[in-house]
Amino acid sequence: MFRVDANTTIGLGHVVRCIALAQMLQKEFTITFAAREIPADTGIDIQRLGFNLVILEREESFISLLKKNDIVVLDHYGLDSNYQKVIKDKGFRLVCIDDLHDKEFFADLIINHAPGIDSADYSSKPYTQFALGLDYVLLRPPFLNCPDLTEAEADSVFVCFGGSDQKNITQLITDILKVDMRFKSITIVAGTAYQYIDELKLSIADDARFRVYHSIKPEAMRDLMAVAELAIVPASGILQEVLAVGRQVISGMYVENQKNFFDKYKALNYFISAEHFSKEAIVNAIDFFCKNPAKLNKRLVDGKSGVRLLKYFKQFQTEDEVLLREAMESDLLKTFEWAANSEVRRFSFNKGTIDFEGHKKWFLAKLNDKHCFYYLGELEHKVFGSIRFDIDGDTANISYLVDPDFQNRGLGTVLLKKGLDILMTQLDESVSTICGEVLSENSASVKVFQKLGYGIEFNSSTNFVKFSKRIRP
Repeated sequence: MFRVDANTTIGLGHVVRCIALAQMLQKEFTITFAAREIPADTGIDIQRLGFNLVILEREESFISLLKKNDIVVLDHYGLDSNYQKVIKDKGFRLVCIDDLHDKEFFADLIINHAPGIDSADYSSKPYTQFALGLDYVLLRPPFLNCPDLTEAEADSVFVCFGGSDQKNITQLITDILKVDMRFKSITIVAGTAYQYIDELKLSIADDARFRVYHSIKPEAMRDLMAVAELAIVPASGILQEVLAVGRQVISGMYVENQKNFFDKYKALNYFISAEHFSKEAIVNAIDFFCKNPAKLNKRLVDGKSGVRLLKYFKQFQTEDEVLLREAMESDLLKTFEWAANSEVRRFSFNKGTIDFEGHKKWFLAKLNDKHCFYYLGELEHKVFGSIRFDIDGDTANISYLVDPDFQNRGLGTVLLKKGLDILMTQLDESVSTICGEVLSENSASVKVFQKLGYGIEFNSSTNFVKFSKRIRP
């Protein structure tokens, strides 16, 4: 269930990236978009892609649409932390697409596809997972899997300011290019909600260098970008589309919610900056481009973000099927089997041989230790792994493992997430930090802790990576 809106003020960017995510998920999930406002053409596009569309008369009616096991995807600056909390309190999974990190989040997953973002930028819950950076870029299929670039037209430029361009920067750039004879081919693309299309066409009616397109399909948009030497676009989703195609870019920001994208990509030197799109800044950026030989940007995306994001959503389904229970004496043989398994021991700190009597003594001691919280995970009535929290002062130290027969199914993440959920209900308030330590070559565990937003500290002398997370202020 995607909750997203679009109009001339909000623009279409939220809807476009939600459509991109929906296309990544649609083979495995039934997709419904719920909106209070959405342009008619955009609504038709959503339904043409095979998705359901519900127009909401009241915000409260969205919650009543939700059914058991629904996953809610929220992409909306106007819906606050309390709105998220209502969704979570009713037992639904919540995914937030966000690039502002300006509030407290109750989400199970936060997606932010800007470069250089860290989980520490967010105020979130201990159970929150993160999909951050270009590995999770929300691009529609034509841009996510771009073909090899064709030869660009000589002295050509592509201009697009998204779905609405409320400030009509398109016209400002058009007026600048009208008197700049260095460009022989100028392509202007206006979005569905652009309100100035008639005036724009009239302004360039006597200039054959211009081609104007209005509300075109993503495949056509990609092809127009691909034949241009230069693209002039804002620091929004369309910037990522141009960078995925691989052309040179002039970019800038003209609304506050573009600031993070602008700052991150500018710091990486991925575009020529037009700052806030003043006339002077645009002219200077164009001059800089013309005085420096054009070159292709390297491709910034590998086309696999859909595969990575689908794993998160399927993990939510797995979580509903996994049972975590307290360890019991009857688990002795299974835990010894793991302790003696060479694949499990490969990433253990203790490389020595484990004998049964020694393990039995250790295991029974852990069961009777009031400072140890020890759980086993079951899936389809089969035990697949364990997680243990040993309390030391204000810190809970994690140890977990997944049976080799169940690895590569995302169950390590499920163990940590569900284990922490149970632990939080049993701990007193003196414990404020969760810590884990793994060998640096244990890349699977490193990724699990990273996805759950743990801070990282590498000890080069021991080759250990220490992870920590605050669970209470």
